[in-house]
Amino acid sequence: MQSSIHTLSCGTILHGHSYNYQIKGVLGHGAFGITYLASICLKGELGILNSNVSVAIKEFFLQDVSARSSSGDIYEPSPNSIAYKYGKKFKKEALNLARLNHQNIVKVLESFEENNTYYYVMEYILEKGGLPEKEALQYVEEIGKALQYMHSQKMLHLDLKPKNIMRRTDNTLFLIDFGLSKQIDKNGAPESST
Repeated sequence: MQSSIHTLSCGTILHGHSYNYQIKGVLGHGAFGITYLASICLKGELGILNSNVSVAIKEFFLQDVSARSSSGDIYEPSPNSIAYKYGKKFKKEALNLARLNHQNIVKVLESFEENNTYYYVMEYILEKGGLPEKEALQYVEEIGKALQYMHSQKMLHLDLKPKNIMRRTDNTLFLIDFGLSKQIDKNGAPESST
C-alpha cells in the first residue's frame, strides 16, 4: 500500500453517521482525493470493537492545494477558495453515486464531514487482478450495461479506463472513481462539471 505525508495515519478513527472507521492503509490517491482501506468499528455504549468488514473510504484532498495539520485536520478552505468549491462538488459526487443501484457500480454506504473535509464510504472490492485481452473483451458488454444504466439516470462517468474497473474474486466487475462524472439535465446539457 502507498503512503504519503499528506495521508491519514494507520489507526486513525473516522466518525461516520452509522459507524466509526479505522484506517488500515492507503489504496491510492489522485488529483481530488485519497482512497483508504479501513475496517468498520462497531460502536457500543461503553466502547468500540473492530470488525473484520473492510471498506474503502474516499477523502476529499485537493492535491497541490490542500494541506493537513499534524492532528489530521485539513486547513479549512475559505468559502471563496477553489478547495471549498471542489469540496462541495465532491460531496455531491457521493450523493449522486449513492443513488445509483446497479450490480456493476460500486455501492456507497454513507458520506460525512470530518477533519474539515468530506468523506464517503464504499464497499471494498478485493481485486482479482488483470485480464487477458480475449477475456477482457467478454466483459466490455457488462461494463457497457453499467454505463447504459448511468446514462438512464442522467449521469456520465467521463473517466472510463482499466484502472477504474475493478474485478472481485468471483469475477464480478465494478465501475469505480466517479470524480469526473457529470449530472445532465433532460436535454442532455451538463448540470454540473468537476
